[in-house]
Amino acid sequence: MDLFFHPSSIAVVGASTRKGGYHLIRNLLFGYRGAIFPVNPRYSTIEGLPCFPSLEAVPGAVDLAIILVPAPAVPAVLEACARKKIRRVMIESAGFAEVGETGRAIQDHCLEIARRSDIRIWGPNCMGIVDIPGRHFFTFMLPNVYENAIIPGRISLIVQSGMLSAAFIADVMGNQGIGIGKVCSIGNKADVDECDLLRYLLEDAETDAVALYIESFPRGRLFANIARSASKPVVVLKGGKSSAGARAAMSHTSSLAGNSRLLDGVLEGSGIIHAYDFHQMVDLARALSANGDLAPECRTAILTFSGGAGIVSCDLMEKHGLKVAQLSEATREALADLFPEWMPVANPIDLYPAIELHGRLSTYDRAISIVLKDRNVDVLFIHYVSGFDGKSLDLSALKKRADEHGKKVIFWNLGHREPTMTFQLQAQADGIESYGELSRAVECLAAAARYREKKHRKRLPS
Repeated sequence: MDLFFHPSSIAVVGASTRKGGYHLIRNLLFGYRGAIFPVNPRYSTIEGLPCFPSLEAVPGAVDLAIILVPAPAVPAVLEACARKKIRRVMIESAGFAEVGETGRAIQDHCLEIARRSDIRIWGPNCMGIVDIPGRHFFTFMLPNVYENAIIPGRISLIVQSGMLSAAFIADVMGNQGIGIGKVCSIGNKADVDECDLLRYLLEDAETDAVALYIESFPRGRLFANIARSASKPVVVLKGGKSSAGARAAMSHTSSLAGNSRLLDGVLEGSGIIHAYDFHQMVDLARALSANGDLAPECRTAILTFSGGAGIVSCDLMEKHGLKVAQLSEATREALADLFPEWMPVANPIDLYPAIELHGRLSTYDRAISIVLKDRNVDVLFIHYVSGFDGKSLDLSALKKRADEHGKKVIFWNLGHREPTMTFQLQAQADGIESYGELSRAVECLAAAARYREKKHRKRLPS
């Protein structure tokens, strides 16, 4: 698999000066440092690169061929790859098994050529690879995706959808400020599939958690066993569970959804965390990568600016089986010094009366310092408004203090767009989770608390 991610040379068959073939070249030029060989007999140069009439005309060895020509022309290109001894091929063209029997016959023919020529095929009908930290964009998605927002992270994705992966990268990084590692769009997965890529990403030093959107699991038992033995969290969003969804999956990537209830049971028994929408999938992955060592009790102190938000937090925590911590006597006494005499101290800790006396940041800082020392507390769940007065907590110092006391800190963060995004990016840089929804914060905390317990279940037989 590594040759797909780190080739020393790439030939782009179907390169052009317009649309997908042009975007592919532009994307490669953005960050890829190896040799790039456009292939198309209609051009002599593309973006200043010599363009070759055929693969045979390309000088020297080629590690990876990316194909973006009409499906009926792909088998002949694969034969040329075999003659050129190119052993890794990414087919980003559509028009294969997802369109019916004619396309399936072309896909089967491609697979036959690949197997007799020792070629591994990625795709077809896919968007290829995006490696944010490595600045590798082996895809024809629009270049403004990386021009507008590049936030490296340590969550990697395997996605059985092309355009979704492109739009999702833009939304997660640009609108939510969440860093991404590698994104693997696998399409029809005629050869390379989620099992191959999960193995690779679980060994990848740049990946802390793997999230997948998958429409079918042809090697479901193997996938479950790989996940069961994984030392990293695996989150799965399964498409095609409903009858309508299964029909849509068949026409999208020719995926047979199979028995969803049986599959869910197999995956659940392998320590895999289920997601039910795309943003939740990424949020769960980052929560598990950051908090995989949480105790199942997850005794939580809620520090809030609103009594109502504290009450709703308690309701959500009970719903998810989490414990609202019983503050120690020493903690209650220390907190009492912050509040007016009429204010009883309890968990949730409503900070607003103290804020009126001491100011916002001073109250937060003092209350956090007190609660961090409480041995009855595992987690500080802090409700916060960004941009309220132009000032912000020192998140780096907070993370350091929390680590010294063996505590986890998460935020529910509200406010105007720019200050909340600034806060989100700073929190991510300092290793602190920040959520825009109260329910999502609690949901992710609960998933992290359950993660260790799930990983101790017995391994399924092969």
